[in-house]
Amino acid sequence: MSLNCFKSVKDLGVHVDSNLHFSSHYDDIVTKAHQRAALILRCFECRDPLLLFRAFTVYVRPILEYCSPVWNPVYIGDNKRIEAVQRRFTKKLSGYRHLSYDARLRLLGAESLELRRLKLDLIMMYKILHGLIELILCSMFGLTIELVAILKF
Repeated sequence: MSLNCFKSVKDLGVHVDSNLHFSSHYDDIVTKAHQRAALILRCFECRDPLLLFRAFTVYVRPILEYCSPVWNPVYIGDNKRIEAVQRRFTKKLSGYRHLSYDARLRLLGAESLELRRLKLDLIMMYKILHGLIELILCSMFGLTIELVAILKF
C-alpha cells in the first residue's frame, strides 16, 4: 500500500498546497465573491446602498471570512486582492463612486475585511488561551506551563 502525493488539497473548504500556501484558496474565494457581488447588483431592483451592502454582508462576506484564522494572508498583494472585492462593490453603489474607500466604509458603517480578519484572529486566540477551544498549547506553540499561566492573566 502506498500513499498518494497531492500538490494541493481542499479540507473543510480551504485549499492548501504542499508548501502550506493558500494562493489557490485566495483565487477561489475572490472569484466566488466577485461573482456573487455582481449577482447582487444585477438582481436587486432596489438601489438603496444600505440595503445592497446588507445583502453583500449576508451573501458575500461569509465567503471571504470563512476559516480566516487558518488562511489569513501574510502578503500585501493577497490582502489587496481579497479587499478588492468589497472595495469594488462599494464603489458601484449609487452615490458612492466619487468617495474614497474609507469614506464609503464610514458611510456604510462597515470595516475593512483586513480589520475584520484581525478581530477574528484575536477572538480565536482569546478562545484558545481561555480554554474555550480545546487545544494543547504547549505542543502547538512550544509554550511552557508557566508561560501559559502568565498569558491567562
